[in-house]
Amino acid sequence: MAMTILKNGRTRLAFQFGRASALRSASDVIDQLQAQLEAERKQHAFDVAESEKQIAILIRDLMQAKYELAQRNLVETFAKMESPSARLH
Repeated sequence: MAMTILKNGRTRLAFQFGRASALRSASDVIDQLQAQLEAERKQHAFDVAESEKQIAILIRDLMQAKYELAQRNLVETFAKMESPSARLH
């Protein structure tokens, strides 16, 4: 039906060529966008992995600090206690 609007074969060929060019162009843009999306996904996965490493390092440092505080508190507690030998005498 749409072809009946076109006056002659030359116009029809020009129309078909234009349509094919537009489809190729759109296809190229889609391919570029898909490649860009894939690259961004890889970058995001890398960024997430790096963030997780940093979080693990911070958690390790926090646990080390808590352990050192617990050790210090234990030493202070024992230092404040009476000697068992003082109680016996």
